[in-house]
Amino acid sequence: IESVLAQTFPDFELIVVDDGSRDGTGELLARLSDRRVRVISVDRNRGACAARNRGIEEAQGDILCFLDSDDVYLPDKLTCVSALFGERPELDVLVDSFICHKGIGPEGRAKRKLNPPGLCGSAFRSALFERRIAKATSAISVRRRALIEGGSFDEGLRRRQDFDLVLRLSRKYVCWTTDRVLWEKHESLDAISRDHGLFLQASIDICDRHPEYLSEYSASLYRDLRSHFSWLFKQRHWRDLFADVRRYSGYAPFEHSLVRLMLDGRISGRAQADSTQRTRRESGKPPSSAETICVPASVE
Repeated sequence: IESVLAQTFPDFELIVVDDGSRDGTGELLARLSDRRVRVISVDRNRGACAARNRGIEEAQGDILCFLDSDDVYLPDKLTCVSALFGERPELDVLVDSFICHKGIGPEGRAKRKLNPPGLCGSAFRSALFERRIAKATSAISVRRRALIEGGSFDEGLRRRQDFDLVLRLSRKYVCWTTDRVLWEKHESLDAISRDHGLFLQASIDICDRHPEYLSEYSASLYRDLRSHFSWLFKQRHWRDLFADVRRYSGYAPFEHSLVRLMLDGRISGRAQADSTQRTRRESGKPPSSAETICVPASVE
């Protein structure tokens, strides 16, 4: 909250949705006296998406920005967002860049998550599927009209809700990326993204909602799934691993058996090569002639 109140852009409305918290958040919010802050308290915890959607419903402004509890705006975040939308009246969705802090204390490290600047149209949508756009929720700024018309956060998704939202909006609305670093992410232990037991089911839900994830961008999908299963195995998360093995085997649209996915590097190897070539083209660099592109193996 402090990072919003300290913005160089003073004319904003800050809506804080207290989603049934029991950690003293309500008492803290009650002490705020800034007229720009409006607190909405919900008796029963319904999850992050429901809280965001309640804020969208209550908002009065034209352009909405999001801020999760473990994130912090840099002082010029709202000034830059307002300027970029002002320079591009046709713009509906902006995805900016950020600094991601991982770990605590001496073991902590910071990494700049810079999005390729100026992506729009089909290039923007392709980069989403290929995971070349870091579209964490606090990176998203969007016109309220687009959210009301195109649908807000899907409360049926337990993870990857930001991915689903931007994919839906990119079908019909003007989206754009910037490499301007406007906020910082601090990964907390209770963050949704740290619950690896939700990843596979969320990915299956994304495939059902956006079929081209499988039909056109399967190499990227399988690369992520391969990494997911490898991580569960290395970290010895046996319960989540066995549950996801059953989920994977029970989802008919997957083209490859789990054994084939893990053993045949060609299945997911193409994604990185394609991503590298696209990034070089978009940045004006010539494609690398020495690059090897692996075609996913077909399964009889």
